[in-house]
Parts: sequence; structure tokens; C-alpha cells
Amino acid sequence: MIRKSVAAGGFYPYDPTLLKRELTSFFEINGSQDISVNRSDDIVCGVCPHAGYTYSGKTASRFYKELADAMPNRFILVGPNHYGLGPKVAVMDEGSWETPLGQMPVDTELASAILDESDYLSPDERAHRQEHSIEVQLPFLQYLRDDISFVPISMNTQDLDSAIEVAQAIKNSVEGNVGVIASSDLVHYGASFGYKPVRGSDSEILEWIERNDRQVLTMIVEKDVDGLYDFISGLNYTMCGYGPSAVTMILASNFGLDGTVLDYTNSYSHSKNTDLVVGYGSVIFR
Repeated sequence: MIRKSVAAGGFYPYDPTLLKRELTSFFEINGSQDISVNRSDDIVCGVCPHAGYTYSGKTASRFYKELADAMPNRFILVGPNHYGLGPKVAVMDEGSWETPLGQMPVDTELASAILDESDYLSPDERAHRQEHSIEVQLPFLQYLRDDISFVPISMNTQDLDSAIEVAQAIKNSVEGNVGVIASSDLVHYGASFGYKPVRGSDSEILEWIERNDRQVLTMIVEKDVDGLYDFISGLNYTMCGYGPSAVTMILASNFGLDGTVLDYTNSYSHSKNTDLVVGYGSVIFR
């Protein structure tokens, strides 16, 4: 089956020419007029935001710029399930996903290997039908390489045991030539999200948001999984993809990878409105 785009025309441009132009502009902002992609059989992990490109595209492109330095052609994309469709952890194990830049095939062999490692993970495409968090990563990958296959994993349940289960299934299924990307934004602040733990001036609100978001990013690069879950629980922190992020942290520990925070911003830099603020960060593990 072909999974049609649900994010084109909203999160990013529907027209392929405009989409390529926007992606190029992000890489130029990050100091790369021409992206040189170096192919690699190594394992790389990371965390990348999934908002509309207007808001998080620059931060996302910072991750993909670093990825291009040593880039495999198989990826596992782990995202949160925003709509609650499907099982606890859903793996789409066949077909392809379509974006304005073309179709990207699901790596059926790798998906089957991951599913064979754990009964907790289920083959399922329902969870992916309307979910944007994985799809918005695909145009960046397609921009860099045209020979990529991938496995989409949607986490409806994000507790620590689930993250450990997903990470273990992935670890037992790969030896190299794979990138594991967690798709996650950071805090979602504002009445629309039911989350306003701090009130005050714009500067006070933004200081609180950035301080806590950067603390989360520090825990991610330090692979402090327990600390991340304690932090999320303690503040009821509205980070949408903490489970997928934990998966990459666990894998980075297992494979001996070191983390680097690449970029941080939030939606205020574009909207100039503190009534609703979402944080965005990018991290790479090599």
C-alpha cells in the first residue's frame, strides 16, 4: 500500500519545487550552500522536531546537516502517536510513504526483524494514517539521498518499559548502516495545551520555557533516561515524544554513541506570542 501524505500543504509545501527551495534555504541558513552527503555504514541516532517547517525547519535541518556527514541509507523513525489510533507500539511493515518528493519504501526486512524481537510491538498501519510526526522527517531524508528505506514506529504508549522494549527490539535487529531518529517537540505551553505552570511577563515565561527545555536536552545528550522520566513526571512536562527520545537515548548508550545538542529554538521566535509556545531542539548521537 501507498501511505499518502497528510502533512503536505500544511506542515510543509505541497509543491515539490517550493519544498526543495524551502529545504535548501534551511541548509543555507545553517551555513551550507551545497550539502555533500558522505555515505556511511555506521549507526547514528538523534532527536528532531516535527512542527511546521516555518517554526522548526531550521532546527530540524541542523540535525540533517550533521547527519549528511556520515549518512546510512536505512532509517528507523520513532514518533509519538498524537491521535491514539492503533496498538501500544505500531510498526508499519510494508508498503511505501509518499511525499511531494516521491515515495520512500518501508524496509520490510528490517521491520520484520524488529517485530520478531518483541510481541509488544504490533504490525499496524492505522496508527500512521493521520500521524504527522514521522512524515515531516521524510522530505529532509529524501533531499539528501534518493536510495533510502525506513521503518516507521508509532508509540501510543510512552512509559519507560515501552521505550526499553522498543530499544531492545531495535538493538537486536541491527548491526550497522542504520539511523534511528526520534521525532519530538519539547514543551507545549499555553491554555490550548492545558499547560501554564508559570505566569508573568513574556520574558519570564520565555526564560522558564528555555531553561526547562535546555535541561531536557542536557538529559538527552547525557543519556539520563531515568532523569528524563522523573523530570517529565515531576512537572507534567508536555513534551510530546519523550518515549521515542528515550528509545534513542537507550540505543546510544548500548552502542557507545556520544550526544551533541545542535540547535534550540521555540515558536515565539516566529509568532512573537507567549499565549502558545512550543519548544524545538535537535540532538545527534555518534
